[in-house]
Amino acid sequence: MKASLPRTGRGPTWALLAAALAPLSAGCTSTPPGDDARPEASCAYVVEYDSRTYLGREETDVPVGKSLGSATRPACDDTPGDGDDGEAPALMTAFALPGVDPAVAIAVAEDTDAYRLVVADTVKELPPELRKLTDRS
Repeated sequence: MKASLPRTGRGPTWALLAAALAPLSAGCTSTPPGDDARPEASCAYVVEYDSRTYLGREETDVPVGKSLGSATRPACDDTPGDGDDGEAPALMTAFALPGVDPAVAIAVAEDTDAYRLVVADTVKELPPELRKLTDRS
């Protein structure tokens, strides 16, 4: 025998659903007529290296070690149908971080002097050796 919850009116259920979805719709508003501002790019900073996916962080001042080879930032078209093809895939160089397993995090360089920290998407909490690199003052 299967237990079932008592059924109530649909009003409270729909109100709860509408309240939960309202914040989501705020990001989908259109630009007012006559406003020539371009929408902001919203593609996440994602890098693929060694069959892993890494997510970009704000840190761009991290010490780098040896070159690990090529990494790729996949193509992104955050506003399809706008007549713009979006960003093409970007090839970059991956670098090891001193004392950090590359399966956890790496640095990538799109230019020769700018390195960005990217962390594997499987990492839920930064390990101590990586926190040391990011907490530098």
